[in-house]
Amino acid sequence: MIIHIEHFTSALPDERVQELYTTRMANLEAVPGLLQKTYLRYENGQHGAVYLWDSAESLQAFQDGEMFRSIPDTYQVSEWTNEVADVVLSLRAHGAQTATR
Repeated sequence: MIIHIEHFTSALPDERVQELYTTRMANLEAVPGLLQKTYLRYENGQHGAVYLWDSAESLQAFQDGEMFRSIPDTYQVSEWTNEVADVVLSLRAHGAQTATR
C-alpha cells in the first residue's frame, strides 16, 4: 500500500474548501485503487488530504488524471506539497472488521 499526503494553502475561505471537499468526494468513489481518503485542515490554516492507495501504479494513474490536475485551480492553491511513502506496517488491516461482544 501507498500513502500520499498533500498540504496546500488556499485563497478560499475554510467553509468553501469544505464545500468543495464534499462536492468532489463523490467522484473519488470511482477512482481505481483508492482505498481511503481523509481530508485535513491544519492549525496553521493549510488544508490537505491523506490518500491510501493499493499500489504506486494506482497513485500514478490518479496523478496523471484530470481530477488531480484540477486541484490547484479548484482550491485556488498558492502553495502545494505532496509526499508519498510505502506503508510498511499498519496497526489494523485496511477494511478489517472489529469483533463485537
